[in-house]
Amino acid sequence: MKSDLGQYVECEVVGRVMQMHEDLEPEVRALISCAARSPDGANGLFRTLPGALNWAVLVDLAEREGMLPLLSRTVSQCLPPSLSVDVLRGIQIRDAAKAMRSLSMAGELARLLRALEAAGLTPIAFKGPTLAHLLYGDLTLRDSTDLDIFVPRAQLTSALKILTDDGYYKKTPGNNTWLTGACEVTLRRNNPACEVDLHWLFSPPYFLPPDTARALERSVMVRADGLTARTLCPEDLLLYLSIHAARVGWPLRSICDIAALTRNGSLNWDDVLRESQHGKCWRAVAVGLRLAASLCEVSLPPEVWKRVESDSAAASMAADLAPKFRHGDGASPDVLHGAILHLRTMEGGWGKLRYLWRRTFQPNALDADFLSLPRKLSAAYYVVRPFRGAVLALGAIRRKWSVAK
Repeated sequence: MKSDLGQYVECEVVGRVMQMHEDLEPEVRALISCAARSPDGANGLFRTLPGALNWAVLVDLAEREGMLPLLSRTVSQCLPPSLSVDVLRGIQIRDAAKAMRSLSMAGELARLLRALEAAGLTPIAFKGPTLAHLLYGDLTLRDSTDLDIFVPRAQLTSALKILTDDGYYKKTPGNNTWLTGACEVTLRRNNPACEVDLHWLFSPPYFLPPDTARALERSVMVRADGLTARTLCPEDLLLYLSIHAARVGWPLRSICDIAALTRNGSLNWDDVLRESQHGKCWRAVAVGLRLAASLCEVSLPPEVWKRVESDSAAASMAADLAPKFRHGDGASPDVLHGAILHLRTMEGGWGKLRYLWRRTFQPNALDADFLSLPRKLSAAYYVVRPFRGAVLALGAIRRKWSVAK
């Protein structure tokens, strides 16, 4: 028998889910169902949606969000009555090309990890193929455009040498590992074409970077279709997905990823609550869980939902983000609105001040691409960065003024 608290929490979650879903356009609801349900469950949803689906809008939304493989899997199995043979064939052709790309990238990831580990390094693969396997059980079900590999800072020079000896080169001249605001260097290879983001932090210093030593200590091994990789443990992965989603403006795919992770039943929620508080990223986690519950019908343990509900700042952020999902708006916020969202995610006055200082002054690759300076003059970037920001802000104001006129 459920406790009164459990019954109350379940009613609250169901009520919020129903309200949120009533506000969503049918195409958005359909796409979420492809990630949140089994094909049989999605079939029932497709048949009960009010009105006919606009398949052009749905396919465009799925492509934009990197969720076309999930859409293809679902419609190929449940064959919604409003789906024409031509549209289905078009979806399947595009999905097949993406599947080939995903498998190719998984093979490249496996090869690079073997090379790094053979040199005594301890790489962690995250996002990309490993995330597709962990969340959706298939390397091809999550569209990705590059590979993300973390190595401890002390191993960075060795990792860079291994990759450059293999034919990779810096994507832009400004990708320098000594920039204080940087967390990664982007490398590219032309034949076969591939990009690798080599990280020494999981997030830029200005935005809630997780503890790398802790993440490495708690990392786990996954094996799937020839890919053996060390990756983040489920609890750290939830923290990372929430932080990443908050940093890039809460895209729909990120919410679906958080929902998929919470459904697999392997999370130690006591650990999640403790470590999110320790890492001062609880607000990002709370917003992610609230949106996952509202959009994707995720059921959380009563004690977790009670904690989420008690965070009024997270509730306010989720309410303000709700219109973004109504029509499947995939646009990232501009710099100003993105910074406001970031500040709302920070906990405490010192956290907000650290964010403002680091975001304003700590240089990254964009600053180094804007003005190339030798490392011995790197201190000058603390002047270059705010100057570049002012130039961009003036340009944005001019564009808005021109449109207004």
